Amino acid sequence: MTSHERSTDLLDATMSTLKGDIANATPQSGTGIIDEWLEQLRKAENTADIADSLEQVKNQLKSGQINEGELAQLLTDLSTKTQDLSTRLGPEGDVATRLVALSSALQTAAGQLRNH
Repeated sequence: MTSHERSTDLLDATMSTLKGDIANATPQSGTGIIDEWLEQLRKAENTADIADSLEQVKNQLKSGQINEGELAQLLTDLSTKTQDLSTRLGPEGDVATRLVALSSALQTAAGQLRNH
């Protein structure tokens, strides 16, 4: 993936973005961090499916016609893939734990969009 420090920084920035009011955030709130993630995820073979899902989220955000139901489903799918990645990493270090937290935050964001 990327260096531990860079992963940690990206995870922290992503969590900060997701802890905001997702339903009322602007699309630009997330696209910068998505670009950073895509750059890192495309470097590893085992994260191609996550990169593909994230690209779909980015496209939805940039479309100007956000379908909240579709975006919520994309975030749910991304949550599941993130959870799967955390189990593949194993219990070493704190990245797996942070990925579990990210998965949960993505699930919460999807719920906010569905209930908006």
